[in-house]
Amino acid sequence: MPYELQEDKKERKTAILEALLFLSGQPLTGQEIVAHTGWTMEQVIQVARELQRELQIQQRGIILINVAGGYQLATDPTLYEQIHWVKKETKELSTVAMEVLAIVAFKQPITRVEIEQIRGVSSERILGTLIHQGLIVDLGRKEVTGRPIMYGTSPYFLECLGINSVDDLVASVNMTLQKETREDMDGTITKGDE
Repeated sequence: MPYELQEDKKERKTAILEALLFLSGQPLTGQEIVAHTGWTMEQVIQVARELQRELQIQQRGIILINVAGGYQLATDPTLYEQIHWVKKETKELSTVAMEVLAIVAFKQPITRVEIEQIRGVSSERILGTLIHQGLIVDLGRKEVTGRPIMYGTSPYFLECLGINSVDDLVASVNMTLQKETREDMDGTITKGDE
């Protein structure tokens, strides 16, 4: 049930949003915030900007980020040196799992058979592992003979990478490749001039 905001409580909107995001522990979309608060989408955007500004001005240990199509509180990355010793239990993916995840991320929606054609080997167990870890999801059935399952990345995948959409990943990879290409070209020109 939405929180009914009284006139004298308007200045508390940023506190309400901060508390909602803190309690959720995961990104909340604008629509989810509207459903919880009763605010309009414009109010959500305005309050999110205000909270982001307040956290920055006050130099708090947390920041508000846009990730996985929603808003989330995260630790300020400039504090890494002071807090890196606090370790979260993480499970590293195998090289094979990373390969399959990359294929899914860049080719989605994609079927198991299409993944196996790219890799040249069976990927059924790896797909099961990635689904179990919440990194990929079933996007439905492809309208072809046999109606195979189509896979794509999950909002949790976006959250793990700290990006808002797969388009951000593609843009980041393209920028990295362009930078490496320029560096390679600069190195080649320099070496040729010696």
